[in-house]
Amino acid sequence: MIAHEFKLATKSIYNWLNQGRIGFSLNDLPEHGVRQRRNVDQRSKYNQSLGRSIEQRPMMINQRNRIGDFELDTVVGHRGHSKAVLLTLIDRKSRFFWAYRLKDRTTATVNEALTKFLTTFNGPVHSFTVDRGTEFSGLVSLESQYGIKTYYCHAYTPAERGSNERFNRNLRYFYPKGTRFEHISAQDLTTTLLQINQRPLKILDWQTPYQVMLTNLSKNSD
Repeated sequence: MIAHEFKLATKSIYNWLNQGRIGFSLNDLPEHGVRQRRNVDQRSKYNQSLGRSIEQRPMMINQRNRIGDFELDTVVGHRGHSKAVLLTLIDRKSRFFWAYRLKDRTTATVNEALTKFLTTFNGPVHSFTVDRGTEFSGLVSLESQYGIKTYYCHAYTPAERGSNERFNRNLRYFYPKGTRFEHISAQDLTTTLLQINQRPLKILDWQTPYQVMLTNLSKNSD
């Protein structure tokens, strides 16, 4: 945001941080020095041949040419002490990010939340791209009813849902690992999501995900 408004290169700002010319350090940045490590997910060993492969995903989705193509994931809370999770969704084109708090990540609970999303979202939903976690094994039941297609990533390849992974890390800035999501109110989660969606992004020419989504929804309604 600073680089955009004053037309400074991002590299210059980082140099100033290193030189102590700005009143906070690189260590204050949310992701500085954090090496992203992902535990091997043991939930889906039997699930590797499930559904439609991401290799079958059309170029229109791959190139982010339209709104309505979503990447999905679940974010776990306090392992061993809480079953509550967040189901996260991000639109590939606009990077509009949303989440639902779930009591657990069973197939039935995930499908219930997605049914709510599909019946309340004021825009098109063409596809879901998901990993091979067992919580997503029942999405085929939503396809015929809502006219969507589900694409399953290769096993242990989170980069195939890169936008979702990136925004999940943004969410972790507000809710660090170990957070018990059953203690998070719906209002608190909504406020957090609004903050995330109102951040200008370089990849969106410094528009916010909210602005891009709203613009595209307006075009669709014309």
